[in-house]
Amino acid sequence: MALASKQIAKGELVFTSFLFATSVVVLVDTSNMVESNAVGFVGPKVFAYIVGGLMFALSALQMIFVLRGAKGEPEGIEAGSPLEKPNWRPFGLVVLALALYAALIEILGFLIMGPVLYFLVGKAIGVKRNVLLAIVAVVVSIAVFIGFTQGLQLYLPLGFDFLQPPSENIEDGGW
Repeated sequence: MALASKQIAKGELVFTSFLFATSVVVLVDTSNMVESNAVGFVGPKVFAYIVGGLMFALSALQMIFVLRGAKGEPEGIEAGSPLEKPNWRPFGLVVLALALYAALIEILGFLIMGPVLYFLVGKAIGVKRNVLLAIVAVVVSIAVFIGFTQGLQLYLPLGFDFLQPPSENIEDGGW
């Protein structure tokens, strides 16, 4: 029994160490990121620092807990109890949603593909009320679009670029 608990602690320590190393990579990459002067105070670098810093602090805290002997306990599984058959439908729906989003975002734009993504993920997690889910997906998509394009000054594709005439690109003879 003692051997099994030490193996669990090693596995948890390895997993937490990878999270810690990933947080260090995020923070180092963020520090080397070139910022545009057009963005202003709150830009992508600020959010990358927040995510990297939180990941760094939480993974360091988890490593301390694991080294002090705190171990995760599996929930709901007792020795000798049969495992339930995995339900692949939600996983398939999320994979489908992400594949559709990645394939069609540039063509149809965020305002169409965002709600599709949110709706399919909502169905995958078990939301039953389709009309309410569709409304929430559209509202969240519009809020995200406005937040990114207006608040953060980041580009999200509008889609249907083939309907607009190509803009004149002025080349300065440089690169």
